[in-house]
Amino acid sequence: MSTHDFDKETEKEQTLFYSLCCQEDKLKLIGEIPMTFIDFLRISCILFHMNFAFYETYLNELFPEFYQKKECMLTRHNDILLEYPNYYEDECFEETIRIWLTEFCDQIADKSMQTVCRKKLKIDLIQNGRPVIP
Repeated sequence: MSTHDFDKETEKEQTLFYSLCCQEDKLKLIGEIPMTFIDFLRISCILFHMNFAFYETYLNELFPEFYQKKECMLTRHNDILLEYPNYYEDECFEETIRIWLTEFCDQIADKSMQTVCRKKLKIDLIQNGRPVIP
């Protein structure tokens, strides 16, 4: 893929994400208010689950210190999982992701887009009384 095509796809995903995310997240993404590492993880998670790979890659380039910290964290998690397979379950990572995705959908102003995102993220599927993560 050429740089031009990458930039074009990134811009399309960015525009769509900006139309969906809250104003506070937009301000964090454009650097008008500080972004925390947890914000970066949450936004990265949403982008991943929305299949916005180009914009997620751009976000990693935009915040290299957070990207590096995330990579170190994931490497550490992989090491932990080798000896403690229930680590994610016991530490409620799935619940955190479910909350992030649900909150993202809940704040979308356009109700038809909210429905589309809920369907895409499968957060309306219920299992044991709780939404299921894709």
